[in-house]
Amino acid sequence: MLKLIAIILVMIYVVMPLIRFLMKGFIITQAHKMMSEQEIRAKQASARKRKEGTIDVDYVPPTASKTKTKPADDGDYVPYEEIKD
Repeated sequence: MLKLIAIILVMIYVVMPLIRFLMKGFIITQAHKMMSEQEIRAKQASARKRKEGTIDVDYVPPTASKTKTKPADDGDYVPYEEIKD
C-alpha cells in the first residue's frame, strides 16, 4: 500500500511537471517554425508581385533557326498560264 502511494506521489510531483515542461517546449518550437514558414511565404509572395507596367513572359517558343522543319507538302504543283482577254 505504501509503494502505491509513493508511485502516485512520484507521478504527480515528478512526471507530470516533466511532461508539462516537454510539451511546452515542443509547442513553442512548433509555433516558431510555423511563424518562420509564414514569413518566408510572405517574402516570396511580395517578390512575385508584379509591378505596374511590367510584362512577364512565362514561355518563349523555340525559333525557326533552331528547329529544322520540313515545309508542308500542300499537294501536287499545277503550273498555270494567265490568259489575257
